[in-house]
Amino acid sequence: MKIAFTWDYELFFGEKSGTVQQCMIQPTKDLLDIAERHQAKFTFFPDAGYLLHAKKQEDALPDLKMVVEQIKSWDLLGHETGLHIHPHWEDVVYENKEWKHNTSRYKLSDFNEADVDSIIHSYFQEVQQLISSPINSFRAGGWCVQPFSNLRAAFLSLGISTDSSVFYGGKNTNVPYNYDFKNAPNRSSWYFDKDILIENKNGNFLELPITSLRYSPLFFWRLFLLGRWNPIRHKPIGNGVPTSGGGSKKVLLSRYNTFCLSADGYFISQLEHAVKQAKKEKKRHLVVIGHPKACTLYSLEKLDLFMSKHKNEIEFVSLNQLK
Repeated sequence: MKIAFTWDYELFFGEKSGTVQQCMIQPTKDLLDIAERHQAKFTFFPDAGYLLHAKKQEDALPDLKMVVEQIKSWDLLGHETGLHIHPHWEDVVYENKEWKHNTSRYKLSDFNEADVDSIIHSYFQEVQQLISSPINSFRAGGWCVQPFSNLRAAFLSLGISTDSSVFYGGKNTNVPYNYDFKNAPNRSSWYFDKDILIENKNGNFLELPITSLRYSPLFFWRLFLLGRWNPIRHKPIGNGVPTSGGGSKKVLLSRYNTFCLSADGYFISQLEHAVKQAKKEKKRHLVVIGHPKACTLYSLEKLDLFMSKHKNEIEFVSLNQLK
């Protein structure tokens, strides 16, 4: 079996973006150390909008320099870099050395066709110039990849052939999100063309979906209680505030929810269960999503232990190595 750990490398987009050092640099350094210990390859999706807009702010340049150096370092180590777009950076304001995020245009579908093409091309070039390997994978910010037809032409021109934004059964139409994967194929991969949810064996694009899981209310009760009982181990290393619209605590604590297999915080506790389930279903690989900003001391420790335990039976690979 193969497992691809994929990391969305970004700040927070709520009331407080957090610092580059705590949200990006330090936790990613810890992740790269773990990868090196276990000879693993990760896939990183750096927030291209940050790279593009930080260089316009003189006060942000020292942070940007650290980020650029870290991206170049993981590229030299053989980790994959994909394109990650949060287009609300087009409306960002920088005040008193802090980013003020306006998420009224949070997803590419909030922009007109010409703007979408311009954003994809400019964001792509901003990342590609930093790395030696060609970018061919994509993850939409906030999983908001629909409608894919708006992205198709730009992806074809840039050579982006793989998406990893979908997770089976997922749906969120709470502002600012808007995705619905209820009708996605329940498969480890599929080819598609204009509609990301419709399999087309002759399609130009490959979907490597994030593995999905059903989470019980008990899981979220434990998650919230652990954060209160032992915040040192379970508090995110990143020091920002998440975007609103991810779902209410009442819903999470009262019914089952479908979400991604994640390496963030307490979510990583479900990884062993996901592996057992995948083996039972004879799946050849899993795709795990994570965010350096959402790593905790607990999740980093569990990731290290998991890789050590399974290093002889599981290959830890980049998305490109799943094709």
